[in-house]
Amino acid sequence: NAGQTLRQGLEAQVDYWSGRLFAYASYNFVDATFQSDLTLPSPNSPSADGDGNIFVHSGDRLPGVPAHKFKAGFDYGLTPKWRFGADLIAATSQIFFGDESNQNKALGGYAKVNLHTSYDVTNNIQIYGVIDNLFDPHYGVYGTYFDAQETNDSGAALGSINFTDARTILPAPPITAYGGIKVKFN
Repeated sequence: NAGQTLRQGLEAQVDYWSGRLFAYASYNFVDATFQSDLTLPSPNSPSADGDGNIFVHSGDRLPGVPAHKFKAGFDYGLTPKWRFGADLIAATSQIFFGDESNQNKALGGYAKVNLHTSYDVTNNIQIYGVIDNLFDPHYGVYGTYFDAQETNDSGAALGSINFTDARTILPAPPITAYGGIKVKFN
């Protein structure tokens, strides 16, 4: 229902083990494109015509798919029972859903760092802790458009709503810390 599409790319990963250290790095390139010229309904897109349509051309990027992703991290055994590690995750920009014609500004890329640690109390009980998004960058993980005019009309009774940007961005979770206990039963 969306013409022909193509997803092609490259994935590479390197893992390293040495004694107490495990490290890895991976890279993904995904060239996800439309392969057909299409007219699609997208009435909330800023680039829609008077009938609410956008015009997709062969070679336009598919929405929601970053072209480049990079991950790297390590785990280190501080003692035989205590491990500590960190991960870096980065992705480039992605096209908003509703902008299949690639006419508008893309949702920006991001980079985040996570930390994790665990301690094996016994062979069956482990205590762990995680800090996700350590440096708390503010970024979006999904983007689409809404009807700004309808929202303004609906909010007129409230007095001060006047949206001029139809973009909706789902924000990534802020810095998050949690921990727990894992129990294995044999």
